[in-house]
Amino acid sequence: MSMAKIPAVRRRSTLALRQRRSALRRHRALPPQAIRASVVERFGPCGKPSCACHAGARHGPYDYLTRCVAVGHVRKFLLQTPAVLATARDAVAAFNRFYAGLEELSQINAERLRRGEPLHGE
Repeated sequence: MSMAKIPAVRRRSTLALRQRRSALRRHRALPPQAIRASVVERFGPCGKPSCACHAGARHGPYDYLTRCVAVGHVRKFLLQTPAVLATARDAVAAFNRFYAGLEELSQINAERLRRGEPLHGE
């Protein structure tokens, strides 16, 4: 399990936090192509008992889009073409960029609250 990246907001001035918060709020539109998922490369055996893949030389690589839809429930599907793979990687990257900005906004808001500043307005 990985934790969110925490920006060093405590060392920033209140003015710098306000400016960064305003910039994040202006530029954090939800990207329409975003997907919360991972692109996973896998190698695997086939169904032929006499195939060399059962001795260690696996077939692949096969690229999958893997999404956790609920605790203990993972959905995945094969990305069959290079174009679909590139689209999936771009969509995952778009979500990760959006989420990183959202996390930074959350950290700034928590620091402002710690300093006794209002969170509404601006």
